[in-house]
Amino acid sequence: MLARCSREAPKNLKSASLPLWPRPRLRYSSSIPESLPKAPNARNSAYRRTVTAVALGAGLYALWQAYLYSLKRDSFVPYTLVAKEPVSSTASIFHLEPKQQDRNYEIYKDAWRRGIWHVEFKQPQLQIVRAYTPLPPVDEKSAEEKGQIRFLIRKDPHGEVSSYLHRLHIGADIEMRGPNLEYELSPEVRQVVFFAGGTSIAPALQVAHALFEGGRAPGNEGADRDRKLHILWANRMREDCLGGVSDDPPAESSPPKPTWSGFFSKPKRKPPPPVSQEKGVIVQELEALKRRYPGQITVEYFVNAEDTWIDEDAVFQALSRFDDKDFSTGYATSQEQRQIIISGPPGFIAYLAGPKEWRNGREEQGAVSKLVAHAISKNPHNVKVWKI
Repeated sequence: MLARCSREAPKNLKSASLPLWPRPRLRYSSSIPESLPKAPNARNSAYRRTVTAVALGAGLYALWQAYLYSLKRDSFVPYTLVAKEPVSSTASIFHLEPKQQDRNYEIYKDAWRRGIWHVEFKQPQLQIVRAYTPLPPVDEKSAEEKGQIRFLIRKDPHGEVSSYLHRLHIGADIEMRGPNLEYELSPEVRQVVFFAGGTSIAPALQVAHALFEGGRAPGNEGADRDRKLHILWANRMREDCLGGVSDDPPAESSPPKPTWSGFFSKPKRKPPPPVSQEKGVIVQELEALKRRYPGQITVEYFVNAEDTWIDEDAVFQALSRFDDKDFSTGYATSQEQRQIIISGPPGFIAYLAGPKEWRNGREEQGAVSKLVAHAISKNPHNVKVWKI
């Protein structure tokens, strides 16, 4: 007997394929899971807002101070000429103090510690500026209290600004802006040979201050005893370095010469400097530094009028003051540890190490040549040469 299929069979078959047991029911809990974040604590939220506000305020204050620093550095500030100390018939030390006792001196303290820097003086009638390098303070505490800055300035009959400055009387106003960093000494520097021409003794004294005074921490006076500075100071007349006596060169520091050289020329003996009980102002400051750092600062004086010159032998002897750790340890030290700095008129720099060069509208160092290059080739050292 055949059974009749209903049209609803497919639906019945589909429903027949489902499991006969009931599906498990999902259970829901009214409790909050531990993984969900808890409601923020009002006290913690207030603390975060306070910290954020303080950090934002500190950042804005730092930006404002940086803006004020750049504004002071780039703007002319009036100073008063309080003293003019003659050094020779052509040069004097100018003592300047700010007209308003504010924080002008603060912007120079960092520059004293970093290396060589200068400021710019303005000639108001011609509206031109010239760069001058400050002398380090003899008494830093007193200089900071008064905000006083000193400059060694030579009167150039053809110089618009120097002639203007030497005509000023005590109490006159001088507009000045800066500082402008020219050369920063790296923390690794240990030995420096400085060739200074004329008033460029000022940057040499800045290097001495940065090496031995600027970076010194209280209670850590013995950490820099391995630092050394040798200055070769050349002047046209003895009056610029009156009373200066050169320190003895190191033993056996003359460069090797061919055995036949004596047949054609005889070594020229340098005349002894004239004996003078009086010492110039800059010489006194150099002598004070030598007494304060015995064996670490040495000076040689050269005077054109006395026929003493910085020749190849003098350069070689100066480089022989560098130690020979490169050869004793078997590896080369960094160039930053030993540095040769040359500062003076363009002819002085070109005579010693070759001229600077202009490229793409900028003054660059140029190749090292002439006496310094020859001396380095005869007495090899891993040194850095820089022209100011």
